[in-house]
Parts: sequence; C-alpha cells; structure tokens
Amino acid sequence: MNIRLVIFSCALALLLTGCSRSPIDAKKSGKSVPVNSVNKDTTPLTDKDIFGNETTLSISEEDIQAALDGEGFRVPLNSAIILVQSGNRAPEMLMQQEMAKYYRISTFSGIPDRQKPISGNKLLKNEEREADVSENMNYMQALRYIAAKGNQKAIIVYWDALQTGIYDTATKSTRWSDYRNEKLNDTTSLRYLVRFALVDVATGEWATWSPVNYEYSILPAMTGKTAVTDQQITQLRQKTYATVVKDLVNRYQ
Repeated sequence: MNIRLVIFSCALALLLTGCSRSPIDAKKSGKSVPVNSVNKDTTPLTDKDIFGNETTLSISEEDIQAALDGEGFRVPLNSAIILVQSGNRAPEMLMQQEMAKYYRISTFSGIPDRQKPISGNKLLKNEEREADVSENMNYMQALRYIAAKGNQKAIIVYWDALQTGIYDTATKSTRWSDYRNEKLNDTTSLRYLVRFALVDVATGEWATWSPVNYEYSILPAMTGKTAVTDQQITQLRQKTYATVVKDLVNRYQ
C-alpha cells in the first residue's frame, strides 16, 4: 500500500475518534443539554459561587494556622486575567478600560447557569440528574478551568452598587441605601461601593478586598428636588473605578 495513503488513513482515523487534552474534555459528548434544564437567571454571584462551601466545612485550628502561613499571591502588571462583574453578562466598559491600563484582560459572564433537574424527564436516571445539578456548583472551579486553558494568571471578580446617603442631624451620621432613581436634594451624597475577589488560577488561593468608600456630595447648585443625571452617575462611576483599580494594583502587584 502507498505509504502516503497509510499516513492519510491514520490521520483520518484520529480526526474521527477525536482526542482529549484533559479529563474535562473527555467528559464532553455530542449530547446537547435540554434547554429547560438550565435556569438562566440574572442574580449576582454569591460567595458560594466564588469560594465554594468553605463556610460549611469543619475547620480546625491547624487549618487556620496553615492558611496564615501562606504567602498569598500577586498579580504582576501586564498579567493575563479574566475580569468578571457579578450579575452582568460582561463587565462595564469603564471598568474594562481601567483594568486594561494594568492587565491583559479577558471577560466572562458574571451570571452562572443554575442547573436543576428536569421534571418528568424519563430519559435521564435520577443519579444522572443529580450529577448534572452538582457538577459545577462552584462557579469559580469552572472559571479556573477556563482560565487555565487560556493561560490566564488570575480571575478578578467585582461587585458594585450605587448608594445614596442622607445626613442624620440627630445621630450626626449618614444613612445609606441603594439608589432607586429617586429624587435627590442638595444635602444628599452618592457613593459607589466596590468589592473585589481575586483568585489565583494555579493554586486556587484567593483574597477579598473592599477599597475605601469614596463619597461625593451633590453639587451645591442643585437646589430643591432633582433627578441625578446619567452623566453624573457615569462621572462618579468613572472616578470611582479609576481610584479603586489603582489601589488594587498597588496592593497586589
């Protein structure tokens, strides 16, 4: 037989049978997941999605001391990272632009697919449905796998919320609540709360960090009841993101 024909036949056989680069790849099959088995909601990422079930584990004093002995991890400048905004299909462009000043970023959805059993489905056994439900309960495990295949160093997840504050003269403190498009007056303050979780792809080590809250008063010229404009909110968000990202980089580089 012609040697070229033999080589061609072998190559064709490999293509038809496929190859696996990891155990996860080997699990993949051509079967599609029924649409109603995935609950695509818009709820934010929970701590369990990011950190797993560590809050329910039996943790000993030795475990705590071992964690204290860890050196932590760094995210050097120009590292390749995955950026995720909790509750959003993609991070806001303003945050992407700030992060891109320091890192090589890729983005991923901050809305995990919630698996649930298919009621009345006779094609799947109970054990198989339970396996589907528990397969990727920790969303961060899936993100680490995706980042590992993309040679990313770290995953940075952030949560943010716009809040309004009313100064209470009796307690001499500001009472904060989530902004709900309400009318504001010239004694009202605004702030963006931002919280970060950083996860090292290689080790799974993680750190959480909440920067200093930056508060901004409504301009004195705004008298009476008025609505906060989109431009004001955008400027506030941009200023906040620029400050907290710079702080984050200085802390972990």
